[in-house]
Amino acid sequence: MSKDTNYIIPIKQIPPSYQLCFNDSCLKAGECLRHLAGLSINNDQVWGPAVYPNALRNGECCMFKQTRIMHGAYGFNTIFDEVKQKDNTPIRNAIKEYLGGHGTYYLYHHGKKLLTPEQQEWIIQLFKHHGYRENLIFDGYRDEYDFSL
Repeated sequence: MSKDTNYIIPIKQIPPSYQLCFNDSCLKAGECLRHLAGLSINNDQVWGPAVYPNALRNGECCMFKQTRIMHGAYGFNTIFDEVKQKDNTPIRNAIKEYLGGHGTYYLYHHGKKLLTPEQQEWIIQLFKHHGYRENLIFDGYRDEYDFSL
């Protein structure tokens, strides 16, 4: 399999446990993120999680993941700038619960994980629900391939 450098994903963007696909005969290979990720592995990588060939049945792959570039966000300092003291803890706790806990919250805060557009919208709606309408932006934004489920 030859690598097309026009479609290489930076290896640091591919989650270590992400299932890669190497099925070139799949009709949707050109638009599948799993196949694109498979084309992007380092030449010295010899094993890892993979999609098995039998995932493709009757022309349909049950593991197909549409390639999507997402406008991800990270960091909560800016969005909390105007929050009143009484609202700070309840809003922060709601976000932590929504994102899966304290540790995960800080992965998003420090840009180790990016908030999907759907997560961004949920958080913005939470602030609006508490009466905040202005400066509802995150600390930073990056466009990356969307490896979310």
